[in-house]
Amino acid sequence: MRSAILAAAALYLAGLAFADFTIPPDQPICRLYGMIQVFASIGAVISISYAGFVLLSSHDLIERNNAKMLLGGTLVGLMIVWLAPLVVKSLVGASDVCGW
Repeated sequence: MRSAILAAAALYLAGLAFADFTIPPDQPICRLYGMIQVFASIGAVISISYAGFVLLSSHDLIERNNAKMLLGGTLVGLMIVWLAPLVVKSLVGASDVCGW
């Protein structure tokens, strides 16, 4: 745990040295990340729809709890996918990451 904290601090300090770092939106990595966001969002809509259907139609408490866990996991996954550029931007100290 301590080594992970030290690695994160070192990455943050290294990011301060590269304050002019930018990743323009026309780079292949940004296009790939955009596709990942689209597919993750489509999968999340399907997963949330399924979890909502199970939650509303099931009377078994175990199935309802599993649906709630699926719903929560999907929302956490969406937050991770959509907030990743902001985390990279703050860790590396970039002025622009894929247009964010």
